[in-house]
Formats: sequence, structure tokens, C-alpha cells
Amino acid sequence: MSERYPSLNALLERLSTHTAWEFEDQEIEDVLTGKSLRPFPSMRHEEHSMSRAPLDIKSNSFVPPSTPFQVDLLIEGKEAKEESGANRPQNEWKFGMGVGDVALSVTLHEENGSRHLRVSAIGCAESEWGITTQMRVRAGIGEENMKVLDRDVFDFTRYRHPIIFHLHQDFRAVKFEMRFINSFFRRHPSFDEGDVIIRFADGSTLRTWKGLLSQASPYMALKMRETEDDGIVDVSPFDRSSFIELLLQLYPTERPIWANFKPLANAAVSFDVRDVIVRLSDHLVNYRKIPHYRRLEDAAKLNLYPAVACMVEEAARTNLWTAMIHNGYDPVQSLGDHVYTHVVCPSIVRAKFAQSLLPPLPLAKIEMKAEDLLSDSSAKDPLNQCIMLMGTPFYVNRGILRTHTGGYTVNSLGQLVISVPKDVFLMCKKMNIPVGKVFLELVFSLYPSGSDVSAGLVRPALAYAYHLRLKYAVDKLEQALISEPVTNAGQLIDHLYLSETYRLTNLLRITGYSSSNSRSNVFWMGPWMAYAR
Repeated sequence: MSERYPSLNALLERLSTHTAWEFEDQEIEDVLTGKSLRPFPSMRHEEHSMSRAPLDIKSNSFVPPSTPFQVDLLIEGKEAKEESGANRPQNEWKFGMGVGDVALSVTLHEENGSRHLRVSAIGCAESEWGITTQMRVRAGIGEENMKVLDRDVFDFTRYRHPIIFHLHQDFRAVKFEMRFINSFFRRHPSFDEGDVIIRFADGSTLRTWKGLLSQASPYMALKMRETEDDGIVDVSPFDRSSFIELLLQLYPTERPIWANFKPLANAAVSFDVRDVIVRLSDHLVNYRKIPHYRRLEDAAKLNLYPAVACMVEEAARTNLWTAMIHNGYDPVQSLGDHVYTHVVCPSIVRAKFAQSLLPPLPLAKIEMKAEDLLSDSSAKDPLNQCIMLMGTPFYVNRGILRTHTGGYTVNSLGQLVISVPKDVFLMCKKMNIPVGKVFLELVFSLYPSGSDVSAGLVRPALAYAYHLRLKYAVDKLEQALISEPVTNAGQLIDHLYLSETYRLTNLLRITGYSSSNSRSNVFWMGPWMAYAR
């Protein structure tokens, strides 16, 4: 979650009323072992000791050994329904959390005279999700004799290890009480819609959009222009699972770049999807848990040459490269003669002849410009859709539009005509910015390689995305608003207004929780009362 919501760190610290849990990182041997390569936050092993607030058990308390263990979950004060199943073990409980099909799984383990609970959230494999919640844990001999053992802010994602709670032997009841702070759920596409059919070596097929593939890959752009609508493109001998992993990075799924590293790298390099190659390389360069020389070798084996160039240049400028050579490192044998000649040597030359104070050459990210939507070449591209805004034509990739909207209607000229909502017009007038600029930045943010909407345009872009029913864009812009620190009553009321007007559930939760947990409750009471009136 921290990768998706980096701005929540300060808020989480403020909401956390007890000592924060400790993290135990798990080392990763190699990205080529077949195991997913994950960044630091997802590798945390969270263990909460229940002995911090021991229950005062009276000496005359008697707990019959046959007393069944009971687990309950309250979400926002309401009791969550336990999921039933004929094959469910007696020591396992599952509760629906109300976020997609995500369920809270609680398992009781007893071994060597000790007992503990393993708590995690689980969901279907074909989805991406994350939940940040305030959670209070109470335990005791029975429901009438329970004390608070722990309360903290917890993150649940499909990539996290279970949270472990150690329990006293006499405990027979545990109750989890949750209040959601932030959540999202993205189901993976079914790949049964599109204007092109992709066929694999095993004969299986899937549907996707020609425009989406063309925008991502120069190689696929040539293939798509040679293919009629509903035509078949055979990508044998490439496998289906790796290709789907690539598509999950092009669709708005929130799939982490490290979720399935090796298959994704194989697909991105094979089909020359440059934006994904850059993001994979950037992740590997900054993954400091693996030694420098191991990351170099992994990048070379996966043909992630931008990562090799960046790491070699960084090592050469810091004299790490010289130390590696003196210690017996052989780059030709480790990386291969081709990589050494065409990637390593030019990077070393650049590092030696550049100014010593200059940072390493950044990984080149594909930047979009206004001309990409307004030029004559864009108008002639059959994979673009003409959108008319205030008499000005914008040519937007049709495949990207379909992945964000699900569908739209055009006029007799094949144009998608959109208007300017009143609230968007008034916002732009107040900020003295053209509506077209807001629309451009909003469209750029839809592209996999596009940039985020600039901070000053988040509000009008959010309003426009809401009226255009661009759900994924609204969710993304909502997180941008959440990142804004609320320092005065005006900002608080503004966030409340936006939450109510555009149905921003996460923003409403965080605004309310941050105000209720503020050190100065008197300061926050005024705006809340004014808003209520």
C-alpha cells in the first residue's frame, strides 16, 4: 500500500496510537529463481505481541478445555458475516470485508504449548486490492471479560505476509474491530472484448485492443496496422501467461511492476514495450536488497539493458566499479561479451568523461506532448478516436479509451462530442486556466506511459473525470487529493465538499479520521459544525 499511497505515511503515524510494529525483511535470492520480486513494504513480516497488555486473569478463573474458541469481526461497528463452508477447518474463520471479494482470514495455531492467530486478507487471484484500516484487537476468557490487547493501523494486500498475534492459553474469545481508512479493488480484465484476437502456441486466444498494443510497442504497432478488425495475430511460441502479465501493466489494474517480474520482463523485451522495460529497469536499479553485482547479472540475463547501463554508470562514478574489478569481478564472463561491449563500456566512458557532480543518466521515460493529440499525423491514425471539445478536435487512442470507459457513442461523423460541465468551467475560470489544458492533462494520465495530472489541476481534472465516468482516473485523482495535508479549516471543508459531490469515499474517511485524531480537537470542531449546518 505504501507504494500506492506514499503520502499516507504521516497520516498513518498520526492515526497510530500505540507503538508501531516492527518489520522483519525477507531477503530475495534472485529474480531468476521464479519467485516474485517485491519491494520492501510488501516483504514485511508483521508480528504483534499480545503480551504488551496481558489480561489480568483471576486465580479462581476456570476455563473448561472443551470451550470452543470464538472469533468475531466488527467493521464500522457492524458485525461482519462469517463465511461458511463444508470443508472449513474448525480452527479457521473467514469474514467478508465488503471490498470486492476480499475476506479476512483468521487461523488459530497451537504448538509446543503456545498458541497464536495468523491474520491475513485473501481474495481471488485475478484481482488487485489493498485495504488500510484502523484495527483494535480484544481478547479474553469470554465475551463478557475482554480487554484491549492491541490497536494500530494495518495494511492488507494480496502480497503481504500474515500478521501473527500471540495469545494467552486461557483465551477463548477474540474480537477484531475495524474502521477502514483507504481501500481499492481492481478485478483483472477477462480479455473477451477487443478488436484483435491474439493466438498462442497452445491454440488458446484472447481479445484486446489494437490501439492499446500499438501505443505501447513499435513492434506491435506494425503488426496491428497489418491486421483487420477482429483479425488474428499469432504470437507463437510465446506463452499466454506472460503475455497476460504484460497486458495487466497496460490496462488500469494497479498491478505492481514487481508482482511477476521474470515473465513480465520476458514479455516486455520480446515485444519491445519500452515504458514497461523502463519501469522494470527502474525497480531493479533501486532494489538495494540485492548486491550490486547480482542486480547487474540479473538485468543482463533479462535483457534489461537500461538497468545495466544505469547501474554500471553509477558504480563507475562512485569508484565501486574499480573496487569490483580489483576484487576479481569479471564483467565479460558475468554479463556476456555483447552486453559488455555495447552497454557496459559506453556507460563507463560516459561516467568518466562527465562532470563528477552530475547524477547518473536517468532512465529515459517516454514523455507525451500536446502534439500527440493534436497533430495531423494523429488525425490520420485509424487507431485514434476524434474527440470534439469546444470545436477543437483531440485524437485519443481508441484502445485506451475503451479500457477506461468500457464503451462510448459517436455522431454520424464518427466524432465523440463532449461538453464542458458547469463545475469544471467555473473551476477553470476561477483558476484562470483553459479548459483544454485540463482535458489534455486528464487524457495524458490515462496512457500507461503518461504523466500524472499536475497538482494545481487535480480538482478540475477530477470533476471532468467524474462527469466523463472515467472511474479509474477518479480513483487516481482522489489519491492525489488525499496526499494534500489539511492544515486549516478551509482545506477541510474543501475536502468534505469534494467527497460529497464526487462520491470520494476514501477522501471522506481520511478527512474525518484525520480531524478526529488531531491533537487540537477544538480547532477541528468548528469546521465540522459549520459543514453540518
